[in-house]
Amino acid sequence: MATAAQPHDATSAPPHERAQRSDARRNHGRVIRAARACMAREGLDAQMEDIARRAGVGVGTVYRHFRNKDELVEALAQDRFERLEEAAREALRTADPWDSFESFMRAAARIQSDDRALSEVLTSRPETMGRAAEKVGILDLVGQILGRAQAAGVVREDAHPRDVPMLMCALAGTFRNPTSDPERYIGIVLDGLRAPGAKQAKLPPVS
Repeated sequence: MATAAQPHDATSAPPHERAQRSDARRNHGRVIRAARACMAREGLDAQMEDIARRAGVGVGTVYRHFRNKDELVEALAQDRFERLEEAAREALRTADPWDSFESFMRAAARIQSDDRALSEVLTSRPETMGRAAEKVGILDLVGQILGRAQAAGVVREDAHPRDVPMLMCALAGTFRNPTSDPERYIGIVLDGLRAPGAKQAKLPPVS
């Protein structure tokens, strides 16, 4: 009598196979980090050879993970939204509704600021950004953060989850100015989203 196939257990793989998988994961991470840096500097003109050199791997390794540059850009967008997802889930673990909302907004602004040039690359691919955002459900997460703050009466009732990515894109313009302080402008945005009558925060001085 035939027996049912047992589910595959990755831990039961031979040691050399597990080592290969571990190496592949490390190389994947190196390529993503290198591509982020190269494309932040050179945009979509960044060459796969340069990315491989920065990652410390052969160009063949890059192509084993990503068949072409379009796949790599998709992966960069996914990486960006996974970081936003992590920030959103961390915010949802914060008990105070306003602190939760503010911490996510500031974290999202920092991600935008840290990868300011890469942000411009990804913004030129709205369909890529849309797929990555949908995959992690970022709009639903933002809706939970925002809805909780609105229910507590600390964020204006007419704010919508879709306002958040639009505001982040608008803030990107301030990041391109080397004399501007992003913390000042995210503070202005946050005060604009506060419920009427809520206490405003003190803004950093103009530099």
